[in-house]
Amino acid sequence: MSIMDFCESVPDCRNEKNRLYTASELVFITLVSVMCGYDTWDDVELFCRSQFDYFKKRLPNLRGTPSHDTLNRFFSVLDTAWFESAFRSWVADLCEQISGVVAIDGKAVCRNPEAETNSLKNRLYMVSAWSAENGICLGQEKVNSKSNEITALPKLIEALDLEGCIVTIDAIGCQKSIARAIRKAGADYLLCAKDNQKHLRRVVAALVREENKKEGICKCHEEQNEGHGRKEWRECVCTDFERLAPYFLEGWTGLRTLARVTEKRLQADGEFTEDTRYYVTSLPADPKMILQASRRHWSVENELHWRMDVAFREDYSRKTDNAAINFSAICKIALMKLKECKLKVGLASKRKMCGWDEKTRDMVLGIC
Repeated sequence: MSIMDFCESVPDCRNEKNRLYTASELVFITLVSVMCGYDTWDDVELFCRSQFDYFKKRLPNLRGTPSHDTLNRFFSVLDTAWFESAFRSWVADLCEQISGVVAIDGKAVCRNPEAETNSLKNRLYMVSAWSAENGICLGQEKVNSKSNEITALPKLIEALDLEGCIVTIDAIGCQKSIARAIRKAGADYLLCAKDNQKHLRRVVAALVREENKKEGICKCHEEQNEGHGRKEWRECVCTDFERLAPYFLEGWTGLRTLARVTEKRLQADGEFTEDTRYYVTSLPADPKMILQASRRHWSVENELHWRMDVAFREDYSRKTDNAAINFSAICKIALMKLKECKLKVGLASKRKMCGWDEKTRDMVLGIC
């Protein structure tokens, strides 16, 4: 599915009376503008006006430049479920088969301009699924303002085709209901147990302790590497939960292995850090596989959330409700198209080059 096909697949729920611009025109203009570095409705309007000849060539029926109010109203009334469905269809067509690690994590995507304070509870919060192997966002789900990620996670898991994947979630997703939903989807899970699951954490820690490793009860895999002026050492210790003591933890669907991952890092300035995490997983007791999957989880932070914050300034957006959710999906599409581009420059430079040059812009969009 091309970008133009995606834009045309977005449904229009507006009244036909006084409608000057089609949904596909508004989506295409916004997507191109965001890809070129313009992240507010005012900026999108100004960019479209300055590049009107470009848009007119690709949208022959375009009547003029949509105002910032028109753009805001359209994305505010556009049903988020409809737009998310079009987004997931585009992703499914772009990436026929999803395999490997799918990291799911939540993030506050914008500030609430009407709130007296901008604490986390006053921000729009989204849960995203990131395919580490494909480097692509598979979908997103809004977290209800009166709830938390636990209610949004099963909805996102059920909506995606995760069969054969390894789903990794941080501490908030370490729940029996989440494990059950992942197994029902035909995937394996790797869930991190922290202080929100104190009993679970204590049981895992007791069964993968150093004494068990020395006695051969646990399997172990170590890795070391140096780079960027630092040294890193990682170790995964795991044990077969089914063979050892399944009666300790009841209700965990498909639970096969308990694991401990320890990471030690020595920075160039001499600073030393150590981090230990405990996991429950439906994967077999293969310490190398578990260690690699746990490391791949952080790609959702480094390759998606960090870039959305730094390159697209998502955390500082003042959009609200449907407009914020739909705009977040637009930004993710722009990010993925920019990542696909083979230009040997950074993401910020790619956006500038798209804004400067029509040929670069069309190359990134895949328009002939």
